[in-house]
Amino acid sequence: FKQGNSYASLSLGLTFLNDIDFSADASAGNHTVNAAGELTFDTGASAGVTIGYILSNLVRTELELGYTEMDYDEVKGELTLTSGGNTLATVGGAAALSGEIETLNGLASVIFTPSASGLEGVPFLHLLSDLLGNFTPLVGGGIGFSDWESKINSATTSGGTLTINGEESDTDFLAAALVGLEYNVGQNLTAAVTYRHLWIDSGKNGVDDAEADNVSASLAYRF
Repeated sequence: FKQGNSYASLSLGLTFLNDIDFSADASAGNHTVNAAGELTFDTGASAGVTIGYILSNLVRTELELGYTEMDYDEVKGELTLTSGGNTLATVGGAAALSGEIETLNGLASVIFTPSASGLEGVPFLHLLSDLLGNFTPLVGGGIGFSDWESKINSATTSGGTLTINGEESDTDFLAAALVGLEYNVGQNLTAAVTYRHLWIDSGKNGVDDAEADNVSASLAYRF
């Protein structure tokens, strides 16, 4: 390991969990939903810590641990929700959900960094290095795990409120792809903005897999 090639970073961002479709007789926790529809979510907040190592001017590796929390928004469709022997029905409508999802994600990633210094001497691409200056593009992906917990407290329509108090948790495979742009602030400090698409193999019991988009800003220190 060479001095100056290792780094640690902290990030804060926003996570947009895509709508999740479900089929007939989907179940989670202690509640069931009969008929088909989709779940929608509010924008969530994320935070993460990363350690990395620069293998060369063009490649680096990272290990990241991140936390995300977001609230449920609605469940839409022609629904009959059942929990604890009680039923709440909505035909061609939506029920507002009270609840949240928390995730702890671990990722091992490989990042390609076509930096200005890395492009020097490369035919034709050296022209791009003149444009980049102190900026470094980031392109890569990773795999890992997502340890998640879902809580739904209640569902509300014009017909009333159904108390659910359902919980479900699991740990599933996680894959991610990312692009970003890093700026060299100083000798040992860099700042970056990153977009990442996440896929979690969480589909079960009639509910589809989860996908999300994350936009974050980070500061990294080399040591």
